[in-house]
Amino acid sequence: MLIDPTLETFLIRFALSFAAAFALGWNREELGHPAGLRTHVLICVAACTAMQLGGWLLVETGHTDNGLFRLDLMRLAQGVLAGIGFIGAGTILKQGNIVRGVTTAATVWLVTVIGLCFGAGAWRLGLCATGVTLVTLKGLGWLEQARSQRCYGTVTVEFDPGETSHATLLGLLTQEGLGIRSRNLEEEAGTARLRCVGAVQGAPDAWPLRLVGSLRRAPGVGRVSWEEMG
Repeated sequence: MLIDPTLETFLIRFALSFAAAFALGWNREELGHPAGLRTHVLICVAACTAMQLGGWLLVETGHTDNGLFRLDLMRLAQGVLAGIGFIGAGTILKQGNIVRGVTTAATVWLVTVIGLCFGAGAWRLGLCATGVTLVTLKGLGWLEQARSQRCYGTVTVEFDPGETSHATLLGLLTQEGLGIRSRNLEEEAGTARLRCVGAVQGAPDAWPLRLVGSLRRAPGVGRVSWEEMG
């Protein structure tokens, strides 16, 4: 933290925060996550602004004659991190037993810390954290995809309970390779509707069509739909 930060110092720290958040936000934007490019940039710049404000206040009040006045910069950083938790929580989506967006929430929290680093003038630490985060999101993302490819989605089946049972349909879904996470059964006016949320391991592109075709051939089955989760 510089003793007397200048306008050029402020601009350099803002530029570094913008560049780091742009790189991390672009990764989330490409994958279509709730917190994308603009969200990451705004959060990182906000954290950088808060940290630089703390430094400016420290310079302006550092020579006060009031012995009771004391500025704790760590409280400012803690307040920023606590407040960002609400935004991170908003990126987490839950459908059935499937939870999505946890990685994006972690990225939002980390980009806030990076903004605090650049705002405090610890640009080396901020650059290192940005590099490690990019390697984690890009490199480990490819590794996870190569090691374990999963397709998440929801299948809905309308059927006649007089001709077949939901237990039979569940067995058919399991036979086709769908790992069921949650299920919901509704019945009215002689028609039943089974809705299952699940995942399939290493699903090829033709797997949904095969699943729908297999269900349609079952006795008493009417409308069948498959909705894939991104």
